[in-house]
Amino acid sequence: MAEPDFIVPPPGLVPSAPETAAPDRTVRAAPTRALPPRALPSFVPGRAAPAAPRPPSPRGAAPAAPPRSESAAWRLVAASGAEIVIDGVLVLGRDPLATAGSKARAVAIDDPTRTVSKTHAVIEPAEEGVRVTDLRSTNGSRVEAPGEPLRELVAEQPSHVPVGAALYLGEFGLRVDRVVRSTV
Repeated sequence: MAEPDFIVPPPGLVPSAPETAAPDRTVRAAPTRALPPRALPSFVPGRAAPAAPRPPSPRGAAPAAPPRSESAAWRLVAASGAEIVIDGVLVLGRDPLATAGSKARAVAIDDPTRTVSKTHAVIEPAEEGVRVTDLRSTNGSRVEAPGEPLRELVAEQPSHVPVGAALYLGEFGLRVDRVVRSTV
């Protein structure tokens, strides 16, 4: 050993980085381990994320035509960068239960502050945003749309939340954003 106070572990004793597993449907408020850097929009209430730039076309080639058919989808983006794609009716909460007869999908939110109720709200896609129904949650749901004051949602009454708005489930903030997918 070169230094008397430094111990070098034998080869193979320190494990390498773990393999990444299949994506988890749980949205975490704060990651517990370091994740590889990703280009995600930052969370700014009332401000929509900029559209992704298109790659330039090769020289001499005609500009690429837009996709023939596109379908709009919505997503909720947390401050941690985690996102929930709203591709149907979702039930959000710390440990949500979707009713047996419904077509809703349960999505768990990891909220260390525990301000999100076990079964907090129903989210469904709507025209130009999402429709949110608070399920009589303990800490309520609020919306802060661009250019509007923060408003409390009335329990069990669907409320429209536009693109770019901040949705608060208890104290857990999410931004409503658009996802455009090509269907070609």
